[in-house]
Amino acid sequence: SVKAVSQKFQISRGSLGKLRLRAIDAVRREIENPMIRKYPAHNRLKQEKEKSIVSLCGRHPTLSSYQISRRLYKFENETINPRTIQRIRKRYSLSRVPKRPPPTFKARRFSADEKLFIRQKIKHKLFLGGERLAWDLQNQYSISISPSTAKRIKQSIIREIDSPSPKPNWCFYERHHPHRLWHGDLMEKVTLTDEDHTAFQLTLLDDYSRAYVFCDLFREVTVNTTIQAMIEAMRKYQTIPQAIVFDNGSFFKGKLLQEFCRRLNIRLIHTAVHHPQTNGKLERAFRDDMNEFYKRFDR
Repeated sequence: SVKAVSQKFQISRGSLGKLRLRAIDAVRREIENPMIRKYPAHNRLKQEKEKSIVSLCGRHPTLSSYQISRRLYKFENETINPRTIQRIRKRYSLSRVPKRPPPTFKARRFSADEKLFIRQKIKHKLFLGGERLAWDLQNQYSISISPSTAKRIKQSIIREIDSPSPKPNWCFYERHHPHRLWHGDLMEKVTLTDEDHTAFQLTLLDDYSRAYVFCDLFREVTVNTTIQAMIEAMRKYQTIPQAIVFDNGSFFKGKLLQEFCRRLNIRLIHTAVHHPQTNGKLERAFRDDMNEFYKRFDR
């Protein structure tokens, strides 16, 4: 009723009547002059591109729409939404064929009593591995179980016995001014295909702006290379950082680098062993470099 609607939305009956008349007038105008919605041309695929997608889906019926999209981007350098590929497959009745053949028999499931019995037997032999546990259950109790299932049950029992480890207390930090802290590291996944030789991307990153103050490729890196990179970055930006973070590589250690930082009043910091999260900002930048640059080109 009008009273219930006005109480629910806390508006007067007069305002509710005006809204009702406005809605009725809008519906009447839409019925008399329906608006024809025309989608812009840029939302539609070209006929040639649609044919290439159809042929690619026909040649590779086992690939998903995401794999088809990545393949198109890799070979033709064009980005196609996976949802668009799914619509094209449905439009042309191109079904996706599964890689594995359909099962010929129904998988056997353990009953509740069997699960409890298997769990009790595994609990008494937690010192054994998955292969041995499955072998013992098969030979002693005629229970056919895969080693992976036995290992999964064993791990669940261990998790119940052991207390869960506390979540790490991450300490996030960021300098409030540029050139207060630099991060330095090497990316060792670059390959020079023409020489079949591994190159090293030496990078210095500013903590405040996340910008590269130095980035270059070297065939070999030493302590002298690190010092030369720091000097070039300091000359370019006309500044001296207050601190710099390196990992524990041999090219980031040594008396020469320590003396260089001491004379310039730079605090030399090394990350903890097996803890790359301390230098995580540069590790993340390396991942973006690999995905957005190096993997796009064959050479």
